[in-house]
Amino acid sequence: MNDTPDGRPPTRVGLIGCGGISGNHLAGYRLVAEAELVACCDLDADRAADFARRAGIRDAYTDYRELIARADIEMVDICTNDETHAEIAIAALESGKHALIEKPLAMTAEEGEAVIDAARASGRRAMCAQSQRWSPKMRAVKALLDEGRIGEPVFARFCQPSSPFWRPEQAEAYRDRGADWLLVHNGMHSFDLLAWLLGSLPVRVHARSHPGQDWLPVHEYVSCTIRFESGAIAQTEENRIMQPPGYPFHCELYVVGTEGTLDLSDRLTCSASLYNDGGLNLLGAHTTWTPDRPDQPFAGEIRDFVAAIREDRPPPIPLEFSLTILRAVLAGAQSMATGEAVAISG
Repeated sequence: MNDTPDGRPPTRVGLIGCGGISGNHLAGYRLVAEAELVACCDLDADRAADFARRAGIRDAYTDYRELIARADIEMVDICTNDETHAEIAIAALESGKHALIEKPLAMTAEEGEAVIDAARASGRRAMCAQSQRWSPKMRAVKALLDEGRIGEPVFARFCQPSSPFWRPEQAEAYRDRGADWLLVHNGMHSFDLLAWLLGSLPVRVHARSHPGQDWLPVHEYVSCTIRFESGAIAQTEENRIMQPPGYPFHCELYVVGTEGTLDLSDRLTCSASLYNDGGLNLLGAHTTWTPDRPDQPFAGEIRDFVAAIREDRPPPIPLEFSLTILRAVLAGAQSMATGEAVAISG
């Protein structure tokens, strides 16, 4: 165990859920001296053991309750299936652990409220992971918007299309998912990012969707029009309908303000541009993150959350903010089902 830059031992972390996104979290921990992975857990013993081997840790569990019962673990990182996020977060908080919770925060607003209640009662820190906020290109865009380079934002469009991350042989895993699962699962990223960039909370959502493949109950394309408290309007796409498999994952962001336009597209050019009364400004290339870059987004969110724990201050993203984003996503799911615009409750 190595001491951190502040001379204190690192915060000891247990990661729960060793599939999917956990590999990105592992890459992040390798770049954060202030945090040390000491245990992992997965229902699949072989998967837990494989993660432990890759992480260079000794202890792997198949029951998360055993992991959170350890007195030496200070924080848990929850990377499990969406439906279990709230249950595990509440149990961890009640056990005195801090909790970094992969999106979505929960599957219902009531579950999200219960996570907030558990955090308040325990005095522990908890945050819904939103790695997109720590993307270098998005932080550059946020800085430009906060500087007023395009005036007051009035419209934005955001999408990250790619080929599907599911395959026909995985049909069993998605058979019980609702049509709105892609929106609930990934929508917390795009809704949160837009609210952060625009500096305003969503108040109304109108959604449309396309079913995609016959074997898949999940709708692979969802388009949402979102109105924000500021009056700004945004359009977002949750898009996994791109065929064939292998279509490159990329980002398209377009923000119009009262005094200019900001355009970021990395599918072909990996570049951004800004147009205002000073004319066209090419802002340069923005490379895709790689696991070993110090500024890769998963390292950034882990580093800042752990700093909040160690410095006894609020986390970068308040749970109450993430609950509003969850409510917005759920309003979008309701709009998918009814075809009508839905106001965001709470």
